[in-house]
Amino acid sequence: MGRYRRYLQAGLIHHIVNRGNNRQAIFLEPDDQRHYLRCLYHYKKKYVFKLFAFCLMTNHVHLLLRVGDRGTISKIMQSLTVAYCRWYNYKYKNSGHVWQGRFSSSLVSDDEYLLTAMQYIEQNPVRAGMVKDIADYLFSSYKLNIRNASSKLLDRNENPAFCALGEDDAAKCFAYREMMQRLLNEDSLKDIRKSLEGNNGYLSERFRRQMEEMLPKKRKRGRPRKIINA
Repeated sequence: MGRYRRYLQAGLIHHIVNRGNNRQAIFLEPDDQRHYLRCLYHYKKKYVFKLFAFCLMTNHVHLLLRVGDRGTISKIMQSLTVAYCRWYNYKYKNSGHVWQGRFSSSLVSDDEYLLTAMQYIEQNPVRAGMVKDIADYLFSSYKLNIRNASSKLLDRNENPAFCALGEDDAAKCFAYREMMQRLLNEDSLKDIRKSLEGNNGYLSERFRRQMEEMLPKKRKRGRPRKIINA
């Protein structure tokens, strides 16, 4: 199946990566990341999307969200990038570009592939050597996902893959914590990175077949055949 570039239907889950211009740092101190999270919460309420995971690295951002019917991922990301860009330029007396031209995105299916995408996102600081323990990184969704309490920013109970981990919140959090201690293997890392580079989707075969049925059928080329009445 071809690329799922910017597929706009509400209800789909997207893994989004937005990088600083020329991969330069976009968060110079902790208050910058806190401000980005405030912007994220503001536009989450405005566009009514569901947030399942995030990680704010020094020079890029990972978001895993389910789009609602009030805003596409393009509209969501445009609002976020413009809002943070204004803050950054004002604070640091900057006049150039903050973000690179276009963000990357990949569809993710709502099953075990979603959990793997969450691992990829929240384990990013460990892979980068910024922390040894995933719980030590302040600006990811990991501690919100393992906390036996609700969050205004994260929609854990709307996450179908997370909800399938146990019968109650305590069991789900325990299972998720255990899963997150296992670093992803190289094959999974390559698959997710490839999906982001080519917008091909990080999807199970079941979900891929569902997507094929949802996409419009291609029309055959040429003039329609005449029907001759006998």
